[in-house]
Amino acid sequence: MSPQPPFPVLIHPYPSSSSPPDRPFLAYEHLPPNPLPPSGKRKNILLFLPGLGEGPLDIPYTRTLAPYLAEINYSLFETRLSSSYSAFGYSSLAQDAEEIAALVRHLRAEVVENGGKVVLMGHSTGCQDCVAYAHRHEGVDGLVLQGAVSDREAIGMDAEDDGGKGVRWALEVGGKGEGVMVPREMLPGGWRGQPVSAYRWWGDDDFFSSDLGEEEVKRIWGGLKRPVLILLSGEDEWVPKGVDVEGLLTTWMAACGEGIASEESGLIPKANHRVDGEEAQKWMAERVVRFLKGLER
Repeated sequence: MSPQPPFPVLIHPYPSSSSPPDRPFLAYEHLPPNPLPPSGKRKNILLFLPGLGEGPLDIPYTRTLAPYLAEINYSLFETRLSSSYSAFGYSSLAQDAEEIAALVRHLRAEVVENGGKVVLMGHSTGCQDCVAYAHRHEGVDGLVLQGAVSDREAIGMDAEDDGGKGVRWALEVGGKGEGVMVPREMLPGGWRGQPVSAYRWWGDDDFFSSDLGEEEVKRIWGGLKRPVLILLSGEDEWVPKGVDVEGLLTTWMAACGEGIASEESGLIPKANHRVDGEEAQKWMAERVVRFLKGLER
């Protein structure tokens, strides 16, 4: 794949309880090529949240998505949470949700027009952030979940994981202790470059595993009160081969309340986890646009 060309963004500082007043958090707004500085407030905003070990501007398909959104008066924003990049190992979804809430409040107060839409879109673990936020707050108009996968099942695919020995250890020591770190030798080789707490590793934020019970699935998906678009990758390398992805999508949609799960939900054809293919990105962008247009009705 050829290197990505330069692209413009506009940086928005905003306050958060996770940082001192003189060191605000930053949100990044994607701009069209050769832009003029935007004036006035934005009509609508899609706030994108990347996955585990990633940060703002890491997922290439956002550059495909941004011009599609501009056509329907949506601006694409990203942010750097305190859990971004390698800091995920000693953070939590609850903290992410509060930091997202701070940004949503700022966008509502300072950036988006009165009556404008604010929608969250998550990729991979960003989908967990979306669900965690939606269970705690009501500040957004909809959710888009792309590449929602089970961390526990994905970790189990690692040949060096020895059947989840790190997860078992975390459970044995009472994994809710955020200050207890998993020993490096208990982690698969690809995960040893950063500290990981037992709390983060044991899966307290397990929303998308294929073996969750009916009551737990209903709690997770039935707890969503805003419309949700679920876009799973048709060829996701982080989903075990025995998982019926299409059946899982049907189960999740059925567990949502009436009118919550969008009929635009589906499997992105020939898409890997990050949706690297050009045709797959276009397919996804068109589905997102149709979902967002539907929020206006």
